[in-house]
Amino acid sequence: MNTLDLAVSVFVGWQLIWSLVAFIAIWHDKNLAAAHRWRISEDRLHSYEWWGGWLGSGLAQRLWRHKTYKESYQRVYKRAALMWLAACTLVLIVWIVSRLNA
Repeated sequence: MNTLDLAVSVFVGWQLIWSLVAFIAIWHDKNLAAAHRWRISEDRLHSYEWWGGWLGSGLAQRLWRHKTYKESYQRVYKRAALMWLAACTLVLIVWIVSRLNA
């Protein structure tokens, strides 16, 4: 495995771990809301998205219909998702180009 392959593997692993964290956090926050208990702060949920959990958060939001209509939440979420989507696209392009040049 060369250095680029290792870096891509770490990048994907990072995304998967933080997506799982964010997915569970959204699920837990939804359950807390249903039980009328203290909730997970939006800042904390967003921090999971900014750290790389944007995909897991987005999937959980859609699956449990949680935070999907709150515009202020969605604005921040969409910024994080767009940034990570751009990073994923860049990593994929670099990886494909390196494969074509090998």
